[in-house]
Amino acid sequence: MSEQFNNKDYGDYFSAVEKSIEKNSQIEKAGEDYIVQVKPAQKTTKKTVRLRPWIYITAIILVLTIVFVMIFSGGNGELPQIEGDTQDVNSVASRVEKPEEKPKVNYYAEYTDNTQQIASDVASGSIIVVNCDTNEVVAARNATERCYPASTTKIMTILTAVDYITDYDKTFTFSYEITDPFHKQGATMAGFANEETANMTDLIYGAILPSGADATAGLAIAVAGSEEEFVKLMNKKAQELGLKGTHFMNASGLFDKNHYTTTEDMAIIVREAMKNELCRKVLSTYQYTTAATAQHPEGIPLTSTLFSYMYGTEPEGSDILGGKTGFVNESGYCIASFGKSDGGTNYVCVTLKGAGHWPTVYDQINLYTRYAK
Repeated sequence: MSEQFNNKDYGDYFSAVEKSIEKNSQIEKAGEDYIVQVKPAQKTTKKTVRLRPWIYITAIILVLTIVFVMIFSGGNGELPQIEGDTQDVNSVASRVEKPEEKPKVNYYAEYTDNTQQIASDVASGSIIVVNCDTNEVVAARNATERCYPASTTKIMTILTAVDYITDYDKTFTFSYEITDPFHKQGATMAGFANEETANMTDLIYGAILPSGADATAGLAIAVAGSEEEFVKLMNKKAQELGLKGTHFMNASGLFDKNHYTTTEDMAIIVREAMKNELCRKVLSTYQYTTAATAQHPEGIPLTSTLFSYMYGTEPEGSDILGGKTGFVNESGYCIASFGKSDGGTNYVCVTLKGAGHWPTVYDQINLYTRYAK
């Protein structure tokens, strides 16, 4: 029975609607029935859900959009650059995969047409004089030849140590196991006794002024746990400075055939030490007394091996302000120093393979007189 509204029979109307729905279902054949199982409490029925036409229209629009983008980008499959985005994606990726390396600094002074050959009256076998302000080699002889540096090594020892010391009041306690081997080898000692404690500053002065192998061992162990580990830090420092002809085997400079440097490289080490306030001060000091201990109630008096041979004012037109001596039989006599001309120009002078204490001292004085002007 059909219900009457406004005296009009709607039976024909609903029949037409049903026919229209059946016709539309044939048009939507790409959206075949998607069956969802619905489980009521007591009876299982099937509910048919049909995908709407707008889903297919949206999919077609997306496909056309992708095709359009590929054509617009030249067919290479890459998205076009968005205006205002200045970041290069590829370069960013390359930087992530391979971090950009810092440019290496060349620490070597430059040879110029004005670099002079050194006269034969200067006895040392390997020599370099560097103008630190212009970064030029003023004079040289066999400056790239590998030589044994002896105790000039200790400049690198303190330069490495200050990179790692954070508390200069920290103390180190000596023992016979540390000092006895140096006594047996005839090494120069600062004089620290068994069970004596010394702070880091005293160890640095002890390493440079009297050239104490006991002090260098104390520094090495305090900083790195052992001399072997500390030497690794010294070689790492040499690598950071780009040194081409240097390798260390110990912190004291005792002879080892694999322990060597060049005057070129030692000049770089001295120049770096000049930049550090404490290193420069220690290398420039004539005398120093360590802190009082039970073993040395008045401290240990230390005297510079360099300034025990000269005042530093002997060169005409310049002064030798600081440095370090060295000697083992295999190295000859060595001095690495820095000074300043009367006009205020800074110089470094390194002489290795010297003929004797006094000849090497005279070599330094003559070189400053001639070239540090």
